[in-house]
Amino acid sequence: MKAINKIQQLFLWLACFGVLALAGCDKEDDTNNGLVQLLSFGPSGIQHGEDIHFIGNNLHRVTAIQFVGARVEKAGFKSQDAESIVLVLPETVESGKVILITDQGEIESVSALNLEVPLAITGFTPKVKPGQNLTIQGKFLNWVTEIRFNKDIVVTEFVSKSVNELVVTVPMEAQTGEIALSVEGTEPMTVETEEPLEIVLPAVTGFDPSPAEREKEFTITGTDLDLVKGVLFKGMTEPITSFVSQSETQIKLVIPATANRGTISLVAFSDVVVESEEAVLFVGDLPPLSALSYVFYKDALENNWQNWGWSTNVDFANKDNIRDGDAAIKVNYTGQWGALKFANNTVSLANYSEITFAIFGTPGTDGKRINVIAGGNPAYTITLEEGKWVEYKLTKANLGNPASISELTFQNFDWTGTVYMDHVGLR
Repeated sequence: MKAINKIQQLFLWLACFGVLALAGCDKEDDTNNGLVQLLSFGPSGIQHGEDIHFIGNNLHRVTAIQFVGARVEKAGFKSQDAESIVLVLPETVESGKVILITDQGEIESVSALNLEVPLAITGFTPKVKPGQNLTIQGKFLNWVTEIRFNKDIVVTEFVSKSVNELVVTVPMEAQTGEIALSVEGTEPMTVETEEPLEIVLPAVTGFDPSPAEREKEFTITGTDLDLVKGVLFKGMTEPITSFVSQSETQIKLVIPATANRGTISLVAFSDVVVESEEAVLFVGDLPPLSALSYVFYKDALENNWQNWGWSTNVDFANKDNIRDGDAAIKVNYTGQWGALKFANNTVSLANYSEITFAIFGTPGTDGKRINVIAGGNPAYTITLEEGKWVEYKLTKANLGNPASISELTFQNFDWTGTVYMDHVGLR
C-alpha cells in the first residue's frame, strides 16, 4: 500500500501543479537504489513567500537547494524526508534551473522554475536629466526585463537590479510622461507609474552679442544646454546642428545669413522644442514702426476684427518672420484671387489720414500684385518686393475716399504664394 500511495502522490502533483523537473534518471530504477532523484516541483505559478514542494527519491540526502538568486540550506527547509522537501520560496529567487546539493553531488532540474510575479512600483525619482540615472522603488524589481519611456523608448539594460530597487540610465531621447515596467514570469505583466516622470529640458537665459550679426559667432547661455541637438532661428526650416562649442551652460555657433529676428528654438535630443523668451535682434534690422492710432492687427487681431477671407491659409500668430513686435501674419494664397479679409467691425475714417501695413515677399513673389480693397470701393494695387519688409502707406483717396471701413481686403492678383504681413492699421 505504501508504494501505491507514493505513485498516487506523484500523479496528484503532476495533475495539480503541472510543473515537471525530471532529472535524467532511468524511470525503471528502483526507488531504494540510494540515488537522489528529483521527479517534480511546484506548484505552477507559485509566488514568492509561498511553499514550494519538491518530490523525488532519497531527498533526505539533500543538504541545500540552489535557486537563481538564492540558496536555501537544509536548516531552512520547513520539512524534509526521503520523498519530499518543503520550503518557503525566497523573495530574491528568479526564474531558471534549480540545483539540488547532495552528498552525491549536484542534481540540476530539467525544467526551469517560473513564477507569478506581483510586480509593484512604490516610488521613483520624480525629475531626471537624460543621460543620468533614474531610481525606482518597488517589489520584485529584479524580475523587470524592460522599461518603456514615453515616446516608446525601450531600455533592457540596467545599472542595477534588486528585489526592492532598480536603477536605469535615462535615454537622451526620453520625454516627460509615464513609464512602464514589464516582467515575464508565468503571467507576463506590465505596470505603469501613476504619475509622469519629468524629463529635464534645456533653457535659454541670454545671448551675446546683442544685437547679433549674421554669419558671425554667437553665444547662447542657459541651463542643460548639453541636451541640445539643434538650434533653430526664425526664417530657417532646418536647425543648426554643428556648433563651434557646446557645454552644459553655453553653445557657440555661427548665425546663418538667412536668420531672421525673433525668438530661437532649442531642439532637444528628445525632439522636444524649447523656445527662448527673449528675441534675437540683428545689427542693421529695420527700426521699429511708428505707433498705430487704430489697429486691425498688431501681434494679434484687435478691435473684434475677424478674417472672412477665402482660398488662403492664414496664421495670425506666426513668429517665423516679424517686422515689429512679437508676431506677424503668415498668408499663404492657395488659389488665384484668394483673399485675406478683415471684417466684422466698422471704423470711421474721420480722424485718420492713411491706411498702413507692412508686407514681406517670400521667394517667387517679386513683382506680384495685391489688390487692397476698402468695402465696395475700387481696388488699389500694390507691387510686392521679394526678400524684404516694405511699409505701405495708402491715403483715403487711394482707396476711393470711404467715410468708414467695414471690410478691408488683400486679394492676390492671379498668382499663388506666401507673404508675411505686420502692423495693419490707421494713422
